[in-house]
Amino acid sequence: MRWTNYFIHPGDNRYYIFSFSEDEHADAFAARLEQAGIEFERHREENEWLFGVARSRFKQALNANHLVYAQYRTKFIPVKGLRNTMLFVTLGAVVLALLGYCSTQANAQQIKRQSPWSLSVGALFVVPLEAVGLESVTASNEGLEAVWNPKGGNGFGARIRRDINDQWSLALGLETMRLLADWELRYVPDWEVNANEEGALSDTLRLRSSRYRMPFLGTVRVPVNNKTELSAAAGMSLDFLLSDVFTAGYQQNDAIYSDYSVEENRQQRWAMPLRADIGIKIKGATSDDIAFYLGATYWREWNSNRWGEAQWTQGLDASKVRIFLPQSAFAVDFRIFLP
Repeated sequence: MRWTNYFIHPGDNRYYIFSFSEDEHADAFAARLEQAGIEFERHREENEWLFGVARSRFKQALNANHLVYAQYRTKFIPVKGLRNTMLFVTLGAVVLALLGYCSTQANAQQIKRQSPWSLSVGALFVVPLEAVGLESVTASNEGLEAVWNPKGGNGFGARIRRDINDQWSLALGLETMRLLADWELRYVPDWEVNANEEGALSDTLRLRSSRYRMPFLGTVRVPVNNKTELSAAAGMSLDFLLSDVFTAGYQQNDAIYSDYSVEENRQQRWAMPLRADIGIKIKGATSDDIAFYLGATYWREWNSNRWGEAQWTQGLDASKVRIFLPQSAFAVDFRIFLP
């Protein structure tokens, strides 16, 4: 079973084979190869088109392959009418918000009561801490050792808060997250008989996964003085995990080629992690001034929803390692409350 539409030529490892089952995809791929000046051979076999590309031009051909799939990918909302409806609804909400903001500013002298609604925008910076479970994971099998090493990440978003009383609030937000991780690979050729592990090969590949997140939190606030308050929040997030991520590489040792790849996948498109926030808010001199918030965020998924796999191929030998990725993470949260 192939996870991707490209593989090493079974009879000549100097070439890669790209396969397409759709005619328009194959034509687009051929056009991009010609535009990039990449020589190729095209062949029709059963129900798919096969393209042969020299290994030395693999990275350029792989980029053309990704662009073809990006060109023909299914839209996130396939129904055009629904897409337009959501666009107009979003635009209408933005227009109403701007009108409300302008109206509030214009009548600021007459409106003395503070609104219970507040809007904040900010950024998250994910920190790889072993103490909260975001740590390196190591696995080995048949001469291949893989280390999944988290490198943190970042995100940004907006949040709307509704104050219920002087102490309690509800908050709903929308965020986008990007997480980075290195896959450190080490392969021992002829691992069954190579006791001294001579000629071991290694490389490091980086993957970036993304998700959209909608947190829903209940918050308790404790004032320290007129300008400072401490807050603690707990709740859940609705996460939409984007497509799987994949990258590959190769090495040449004399006449022997090694091909390797890593990928990170999700078992389900949706996840609902538990979430907890704690932080401090520094207010402005008046309610018309911006306020700043600095805090920490922790979340943990219900079950292991993401897994990764590394594969190393050398000649007729192939080793594969699978890892289930950590379920929790920690981040520093910085937000600005708009007046």
